[in-house]
Amino acid sequence: MAPLDNNDAPRMTERFGYSVIQWSAAWDPSLADLLHFAPELVLEKRVAIVACDSGPYRPSTDQLLAGWTLAGAVAISSEIAQAEDLPTPGFDEWYVFDTVPESAPTRCHVNQYDFSALDEVGAIQGFWDQIICTRPLHVLGAGTPNMFVVTRDTHLVSRIKEFVLPSSAD
Repeated sequence: MAPLDNNDAPRMTERFGYSVIQWSAAWDPSLADLLHFAPELVLEKRVAIVACDSGPYRPSTDQLLAGWTLAGAVAISSEIAQAEDLPTPGFDEWYVFDTVPESAPTRCHVNQYDFSALDEVGAIQGFWDQIICTRPLHVLGAGTPNMFVVTRDTHLVSRIKEFVLPSSAD
């Protein structure tokens, strides 16, 4: 991951019982970088993939046989054993659950240029309505130019800060 400059400094807030961390950089953000650093975001969880490379993700036959399901256009993983098993091409939006969700998210937001999980008006209302309705543990998003983590797991907040703001102590 390229180092962040001052204009790319992460921003944080809390909404509806979730912590939100968002950062931007002059690179194509990828959830692969985040998962390499913090695989615990998805391990032993179910991931509802709303967007994968800007569109719906179609699980392979092997994935479907292993327990992946489809809820409309949304692919829902079986329990994740390895973070590397998830597709991370960019322009991804994932809703992470402890178990199979009762209600799956349906709308994609990261495909909207400059979508921000921190906005207060516009498309953000639909984003938060979807979170409130489905109650995921985390929402992970990688679009242009923003990448974000929305989480109810307060212990992961400091871990994500380590990823976004690596120690400069040498």
